[in-house]
Amino acid sequence: MNFTRLCALVRKEMQEIIRDRLYLLLAFLLPVALLVEFGYGMTDDIELVNLAIIDQDHSAASREYAQRLFSTRHFRRVAAPEPADMERALSDGSARAVLWIGSGFERDLTKGRTVDVQVLIDGAFTGAARTINGYLEGMNAQINMEMRSAIQARQGMAAPVPVPLQAVRLQPRFLYNPELRSIVVNAPSLIMLVLMLVPPLLIAVSIVREKETGSIYNIASSTVTRLEFLLGKLLPVVAITMINAVLLWLTISFYFGVECRGSLLQLAFAILLYVLATSGLGLMVSAAVRTQLAAIFITTMTAIIVSTQFSGLFAPLDTAEMSNQFIAKLFPAGYFLPMVRGIYLKGADLSVFWPELLALFIYALVVLWIAHTLFHKRTHS
Repeated sequence: MNFTRLCALVRKEMQEIIRDRLYLLLAFLLPVALLVEFGYGMTDDIELVNLAIIDQDHSAASREYAQRLFSTRHFRRVAAPEPADMERALSDGSARAVLWIGSGFERDLTKGRTVDVQVLIDGAFTGAARTINGYLEGMNAQINMEMRSAIQARQGMAAPVPVPLQAVRLQPRFLYNPELRSIVVNAPSLIMLVLMLVPPLLIAVSIVREKETGSIYNIASSTVTRLEFLLGKLLPVVAITMINAVLLWLTISFYFGVECRGSLLQLAFAILLYVLATSGLGLMVSAAVRTQLAAIFITTMTAIIVSTQFSGLFAPLDTAEMSNQFIAKLFPAGYFLPMVRGIYLKGADLSVFWPELLALFIYALVVLWIAHTLFHKRTHS
């Protein structure tokens, strides 16, 4: 390999990228746009849920109980339907949950009896229904003891100490994401998704465009080797993507307010290996297809399916079926996601992830070799 020719190819590719404003816009605007779009869209945080309360007791205790439910941003009070129209309020979407406080609420609470409060939740959206139920259970556990203490004190009892409803109470403490904000977990994970899509897309479009114009076949009559040509396409995309990685980090840190707890240099090194691996996939696709449309379709569909289904984005890979774990090992996303989450959220040292680093390095070499082989066959077909 001649490094002088390689540098000339890289310089030529960079000049073409700068002259092509559409490609330049795609290269630098698309990653940040995808990050912001998915950052808002991929969330299970639920706020201001429409909650209707039917209070049949009309007591101070029932009013206090209802008021406490609206003391956070979880719920927004909407007009209470007639008791006979509870399900209709859910079916027409005016409420996501309807809470029924029966008569005798304060009386039973004062006497130490168990008080049942019925709640109907719209189960058409399973994830949202579970979240709403969790909100209600958590707030109920917090306020019922306080309310019993307040009622006892109001009635002049000698010992206004709350009567424990449970012999043992769990006191959970969530590490790395105390507020359980989805964006804290999703933002670093979206680095994996964006860099799984953009680098292979850029490099595939760049090479296939030369196939469509016929300029790629000039290589056959030149002194440029196949490896030099592929590296000449690969290195500019890697450089652009590393700049994009900085933009993604700035967006996550200052726009979404998610701080990287680990070493930025270690994160950059992990990203570099990941970009080399994903860009190699773009080389493989571009060597195997003839049109830009086919290249865009294959790279986009592969990136989306792999990033969302076989990377551990929504559930840990070690809990997935063996077939899914096997498929995940065929793509770089599953190796990179534990690293970016570990470094970004937990401040983990990169040495902990040496098996994943080694896997990405080998992966990058293998896909480059496959692309080199496929490109040889296509140029001689």
